[in-house]
Amino acid sequence: MDCKPLISKLLPLLLFANFVGTAVQVSAAEVRGTVTVEYQGMFAAGANVQSQPVSVALMPAQGQQVASRHTRSHQVEIIGNRMSPAFFTVKKGDSIRFVNRDGVYHEIFSLSSGKSWSSRLDRADSIRASSPGLVLDVPGTTHFFCRIHSKSYARIDVVDSPYLETVTSGHAFHFSGLAGGRWKLRLAAPAAETRWVDVSAMTSTPPLVLRLMSHGGGQGNGKLNAQAGVEQLYHD
Repeated sequence: MDCKPLISKLLPLLLFANFVGTAVQVSAAEVRGTVTVEYQGMFAAGANVQSQPVSVALMPAQGQQVASRHTRSHQVEIIGNRMSPAFFTVKKGDSIRFVNRDGVYHEIFSLSSGKSWSSRLDRADSIRASSPGLVLDVPGTTHFFCRIHSKSYARIDVVDSPYLETVTSGHAFHFSGLAGGRWKLRLAAPAAETRWVDVSAMTSTPPLVLRLMSHGGGQGNGKLNAQAGVEQLYHD
């Protein structure tokens, strides 16, 4: 019996099955772990060090395909002359809008490597209490201040990746459904360093244990409305 015709028919099916199995295995890769902010300074750390939000962003290091995501609109509220949230990370192309909840005027402006921007916000009871949407299309860090209130501040990081998580210091992050291979983690927190870590995505990967060092912000009441060190960047 000549088996060649049967083999020629089965071979494409076997190759396809092997391809699908490999693709499923690769897309099941993950990167997970915990990141902790540790304070180094002359004084004891305040409660705000461990309550700081930590931005975790994952980016391919070998040209892997990443999941597509629609752009999103984010909102920063101004309450009691403070911006909230005062720190977060967005994907390149996302937009933000500032909303005034106070009974006084605010004039918001930005400092970044990209184009300058400013917006005057009327009081909360006005139809002009919100700013136009600002598209953040330049990766990096943008600082927002108020020309009227020196302690009103927000930091927004922009990354070119849809894989973003914000966790509290000491808590876990988890990225799944990834293509296997080498990736880069970007870790950032207020009053702490920004750190890049080379990682590998694989199936059933062991959890990473990562740390960020903070040399400022060790004292405080645990609130993130005004970051330590803002006065050094902006004066009355």
